[in-house]
Amino acid sequence: MSRPIWHKDAFTHTGGFKVGYFDGLADGTFKKDSQGNTVFYPWGVLGKGRVIPDEETRVRLRNFVKLYYQITLPVIIVLSVFRLWLLLVPATIGLVAWFLIHTRTLLKDCPLSTEKLTLKEGYRNSAASHNKPTLWILLVFSLLMVAGGLFLLIAGKVLIGLGALVMFGLCSAAFIYMLKSKQV
Repeated sequence: MSRPIWHKDAFTHTGGFKVGYFDGLADGTFKKDSQGNTVFYPWGVLGKGRVIPDEETRVRLRNFVKLYYQITLPVIIVLSVFRLWLLLVPATIGLVAWFLIHTRTLLKDCPLSTEKLTLKEGYRNSAASHNKPTLWILLVFSLLMVAGGLFLLIAGKVLIGLGALVMFGLCSAAFIYMLKSKQV
């Protein structure tokens, strides 16, 4: 009997299809170490990794990270767009606390890895789960936002213009790297 699409494994490498932006983000936090173990990096390149003992733990972590991104990204974008700064700070603290508590619970028996996650590895792992059309759309959007930042800069909105140029310029560079890594 086939599993319904909403089954917990529907979006994993083991049990169904994998598409979408959030799959790529989640996969960027995992890698295989030199011994072939799966290692999870909750804070990406900024933190230490944990060796995952089994497939069930990996699936639970990946699904949680994906859910976390699916909730966190829209919440932060909406609060920022509507300039609800007094809500943004506690929402961000609450979301980070949720991530910290839940990942610590899932990782409580997982040993630390001696290997670091490099920025290139994270982007390559993320790119492997993104399809090319998604990466192209994200690149075009980022480049449009760079143009918007430039327009704001010229219009005298220096702080927000520079912020958009830097943020979306870095995003554009990341998407270009990810597209190149898919062609190799």
